Amino acid sequence: MAKNIVKIPKFFTEIKSMWLFLATMIVVTVLFIVFYQPASYMRTDESVSNLNVYIFTVIMVSSGAALFVISRLFLYLIQRKHSMEFFHFIIWMAAELIVISVLLTVIAFFLGNVKRLAFSDMLWHVSLDFLSVIAVPYIISVLIFNLDDRRQRLANLQATLESASLKLPSEGDNLLFKDRGGKLSFSTRRSNVLYIEAADNYCNIHYLNEGKEDMFILHNSMKQLNASDEYKGLLRCHRSFMVNIENVKLLRKDKDGLVLELTEGSKAIPVSRTYNESVVRFFSGISES
Repeated sequence: MAKNIVKIPKFFTEIKSMWLFLATMIVVTVLFIVFYQPASYMRTDESVSNLNVYIFTVIMVSSGAALFVISRLFLYLIQRKHSMEFFHFIIWMAAELIVISVLLTVIAFFLGNVKRLAFSDMLWHVSLDFLSVIAVPYIISVLIFNLDDRRQRLANLQATLESASLKLPSEGDNLLFKDRGGKLSFSTRRSNVLYIEAADNYCNIHYLNEGKEDMFILHNSMKQLNASDEYKGLLRCHRSFMVNIENVKLLRKDKDGLVLELTEGSKAIPVSRTYNESVVRFFSGISES
């Protein structure tokens, strides 16, 4: 049984997604510093100046952004060379969060641990601040690129539908050739059909395919095709031939009898004596009573 593989959405690994994420993170960080003032673990009963807090915060944010860029560059290079599933990306993000939080905690532990907190307590504060800073950019990036992806898919679908509406002929312009059991075997534009040639219990349908004559072998008899109202545009002119009247260039007489020349192809279709009168009447515009 085939395994269902969930691929990573492209907007998670594209370069422009990373830059959007970083730009959003910078804006969020500025707001975060102004309104929330992280690094509260620096404050003690002995006042620490706001300038020191901001400097420390800038160092932490810059370090976090640099580590994030390095992580995503590695991810970008890896996913270009190896196929990654969405599950792998989730593992990568979890590892990214843990590693960056630990490294930032090491920086904070030596630069801003005024309260002399334990490393585990410091790790908790740093991880919480880091999550707070990256949560909003992640949400915004995912929403923007998800909307862009949906817009692109809708545009592609619309283009496909428009192309199909131009290329697909109407039902009346199509000839549907069915086998003896009534199942559809072959279909093409009525104007593409040149002639049909009997071959024992089969029929060879000669038609135009991209401007060149081609052939399809149909498991059905000439008798059944001739008896069907679906093929009235095909004129029976011989025991072994039916021609598409749209592609008949001229009717002429040679030493062996009447011959039909087609607009395409070099083969001249003979008219047998049995069908002489009906063919002449047809091309003379005289309807049969």
